[in-house]
Amino acid sequence: MKSIVLGGGAWGISIAYLLHIKNIDVSVWEYDKESCEKLQSTRYIKERLGDFRIPDEISFTNEITENVKEADIVINAVPTQFIRSYFKYIKDIDFTNKIVVNVSKGIEVSSGKDIRNIFIENFDTITDDNFAILAGPSFAKEVTLNPTPTTVVASSKNIETANTIRDLFSSPYFRVYSNCDVVGVEIGGSIKNVIAIAAGMLDGMDLGNNTKAALLTRGLAEMTRFGVAVGAKRETFSGLTGIGDMILTCNSNLSRNYQVGYRIGKGEKLKDILDDMVMVAEGVETARIAYKLSKDNGVQMPITEMVNGILFEDIDPKAAIKKLMLRERKEED
Repeated sequence: MKSIVLGGGAWGISIAYLLHIKNIDVSVWEYDKESCEKLQSTRYIKERLGDFRIPDEISFTNEITENVKEADIVINAVPTQFIRSYFKYIKDIDFTNKIVVNVSKGIEVSSGKDIRNIFIENFDTITDDNFAILAGPSFAKEVTLNPTPTTVVASSKNIETANTIRDLFSSPYFRVYSNCDVVGVEIGGSIKNVIAIAAGMLDGMDLGNNTKAALLTRGLAEMTRFGVAVGAKRETFSGLTGIGDMILTCNSNLSRNYQVGYRIGKGEKLKDILDDMVMVAEGVETARIAYKLSKDNGVQMPITEMVNGILFEDIDPKAAIKKLMLRERKEED
């Protein structure tokens, strides 16, 4: 079996490593030729994975078309807002006998579409039968540099495909469950990044545990509310890709989204933060499109609304918190 990971960032390399330890032939496509050559020669990505040395058996390539043609498993690790950038190179490939797995998170800002829809609408031979998602609470460094027991979910509308990906990635320290709720898994993986920005803000402002508990609880409520409105199963948000991923992302500075929020809470401007970051914080753009989609679907998402306001409308975080606390009183949902 041959596999290719599209995207040579920290998570893409981590995914490749998980396949490598299962003795699966894996290569990584990196779009930037200079970065590709550096990865191939140095075997390190120190600014993201510290002293983790990439095994020699994982090869890097700047050529995408032939490598995707030859692969049985094609894994997208390119950030959501840039996924379409490589479609022109693989548009004529027949994916009928391949499985396409997405490991990125977020909602495309320009279209409001989730990643499953982006792929299926652009490729006739990528369908719900051969498309899957791998997601859950997992930091790249804890998968590679310091491997720790980790649990995630493989999701596909075709349970046989989900189970295939589950078995492909499962190892003694990386446990994978399977389900069929692709919509719920995608929504959980997207909205938790918005809540993580809010969590970072709270910690940056030195607010206490009471406030953090309120945020996580009400954040989960609006994530679930939105997910159910667009076709997800409510129970998915009680699992690894809902509350599980939220607990991880909202409580660690390993999270890029948490880092963005923390620095805003300390008084920095969003543009300065993003200019200074090496990796993409997908929750920033997700906040914008999630707020729009919540209005389009008539779903109340007050925390997402305030995060969007702080990021893009220059609302003061303290004023946003006050507005949330003084909302109309209601029964808990």
